[in-house]
Amino acid sequence: MTEPLERPANEPAAPPRTPRAPRAFSWRHPVLIIMMIAIALLAWQWVDTRNELRRTQNEFTRRLADGDTAAKEARAIARQNQETLQTLQSKTAVLEAEQAQAQGQQAALDSLYQEFSRARDERTLAQATQAVDIASQQLQLASNVPAALAALQAADNSLASLDRPQLISVRKLLARDMDRLRALPLADVDSMSVTLDAMLGRIDNLPLGFEHTPAKAASATPRSNVVRNTRRTAGTAQASAPVAASAPIDTSDRSPNWVGGLFSDLWDEFRELVRIERLDRPEPALLSPQQAVYLRENLRLRLLSARLALLQRDGKVFNEDITQARRWLERYFDIDARPVAAMIAELKQIEGARLSVDLPSLNETEAALRSVKLGSH
Repeated sequence: MTEPLERPANEPAAPPRTPRAPRAFSWRHPVLIIMMIAIALLAWQWVDTRNELRRTQNEFTRRLADGDTAAKEARAIARQNQETLQTLQSKTAVLEAEQAQAQGQQAALDSLYQEFSRARDERTLAQATQAVDIASQQLQLASNVPAALAALQAADNSLASLDRPQLISVRKLLARDMDRLRALPLADVDSMSVTLDAMLGRIDNLPLGFEHTPAKAASATPRSNVVRNTRRTAGTAQASAPVAASAPIDTSDRSPNWVGGLFSDLWDEFRELVRIERLDRPEPALLSPQQAVYLRENLRLRLLSARLALLQRDGKVFNEDITQARRWLERYFDIDARPVAAMIAELKQIEGARLSVDLPSLNETEAALRSVKLGSH
């Protein structure tokens, strides 16, 4: 603290203060009213603050209880989630193991499929090559064009199932070979085979040549026989009848018949002296029943041999058998009979059929298939 300044010496002294008399206490004093209002406000503020604190404490307590409950539920949920996570992890491990196993199986299946596909392709190429070889053998050994066509078609179908670009050239060669085979001028083997089968069934009903009797001679012979029999009957009746001396014989009616019969006999004898025959063909040979059976069987064997040669596409043997069968029919059988004439006409129609032609070679197609097989290997 600072000490009081000393008064100057020349300053006059202050007059002394007179003490005031204390005032009387009054409730209407403004200070007192303000203090009372302030105290009331403070009291109200304190009560309100206390109530607010109590409410806040209750709310805090309630929220703490709710938080504890939520924490318990959260812990339960976390525990459940942890258990679920463990379960999922175990399941995931199982799934990963199964996936790894499935991938291994898929890899094995892929390898098996590739091997199977490769084996299928090789097997299909082998089948096509075998079919082309069979077609070549049919053409070279038996000249069987339909069988060769069927084999080439089977080879083309086998190659079409693969659907590989490198087989297009081979399929073009197969199509060219099939077109060349279809364009060959071949005989209708099926119809000729049916015709030969029908001929084999008609051989036993064909009439032989020595059994033929001319129509005019057959018609004249009964008439002469009738006249001769009539004359013979009349002579016998005259010889056996009793002679009556008293009864005259009337020869006026019998003389024209006798003259006519004599003229008929002379005419028949004259006709037997003159005989008209064909010189462009020999007379049919007389055959015994056993020889006739052998003839029919030999004719049947000739037709069977011709049918076998037809199926083998052997044109030389076929034409020889057909020609020999036709000659036998013309020599030993009745050519005037309708069945024999029809069979001869059928034999002439199929005689000389062209069963064998210059067949194309399949070497180029076979070489193309072998090159494709080597490329695949």
